[in-house]
Amino acid sequence: MKKAIRLFLRTIADVGLSIGLLWLLGLYIYQPWTILGLLSLAVAWGIYRYKRGNSGCTRAWLWGLLGCGIVSYHLLPNPNPERWQTSWAREPQFSIQGDTLTISNLRDFRYRSETDFDAHYRTESYDLTQLTDVDFAECHWDGMEAICHTMLSFGFADGRRFVISAETRLPEGEVQNALGGLYKRYGLLYVFGTEEDLFALRTNYRHEDLLVMPMKLKPGRGRVLLETFIRIAQQAHSSNKPYNTISGNCSSGVMESFRALAPGMPRIYDLAPIHNGSISALLYKHGALITRPDESYDELRRRTYLGYDLVPDRRDQYSQAIRNKIQFNTP
Repeated sequence: MKKAIRLFLRTIADVGLSIGLLWLLGLYIYQPWTILGLLSLAVAWGIYRYKRGNSGCTRAWLWGLLGCGIVSYHLLPNPNPERWQTSWAREPQFSIQGDTLTISNLRDFRYRSETDFDAHYRTESYDLTQLTDVDFAECHWDGMEAICHTMLSFGFADGRRFVISAETRLPEGEVQNALGGLYKRYGLLYVFGTEEDLFALRTNYRHEDLLVMPMKLKPGRGRVLLETFIRIAQQAHSSNKPYNTISGNCSSGVMESFRALAPGMPRIYDLAPIHNGSISALLYKHGALITRPDESYDELRRRTYLGYDLVPDRRDQYSQAIRNKIQFNTP
């Protein structure tokens, strides 16, 4: 029995070591100037050649090599290039005076195509006592269901809305890559923008699959959600927080802000950003989405799916077209 347990534990350790060494290989590829890791590799390889008959020693040095790689990664500076790509060039700025929230650099790009647009920013003030509703949005592309981009849309009594979208902030010349996102090559930017920008870019120009699901919140909880998200955004921007495909992606702030509403949320839900296509299912399961009587989760998804090319010639009617479609769609 003890032998079987030891074998099992060694197998688990070897699997973990293999995954770690693959991650380490990526570190050398995407951050080639991590000299400490390269020197460690040379030393480990020399010792392995010298003692290649001793598998225990080999394992120990491979673990040591992985440890040096982890140290090298943590010593990497957070990304702070001379210039960010245009879509992520400006950080939003916030001021809260009593019940008035003012957002500067609220993004409101005007698109002719996905890559042809006018960069336009606004400054808007909102009465937080007039925050009326919050929508959870998820966007899928290339037929992927397990992975999506998540956003929140906040609505006010005067009809105005804005969206929070945590996005990969790319330096000039960089192309986003999921593996590169593990190695501090990109920044993390919390974009505050209009639905006519952040939603329409996806439905009307990229032709991605966007669902917008109204959330069920007690009075005042929408404000808590928003203020929590603003704090998350300010902390990320002030520290040049790097994007991470697993631990710091578009859904990490969403789940962190949800925890502010439900501190007792099971800790296992902190893993949801890894497979963020499941977040809406969790919200449905816990009654956090507004549904019709006896509406199933699949029916809700069909009803809240927006489709493509919403009112392409009437930008001023885009947000209302979303609410009309959600309200009158037949699952």
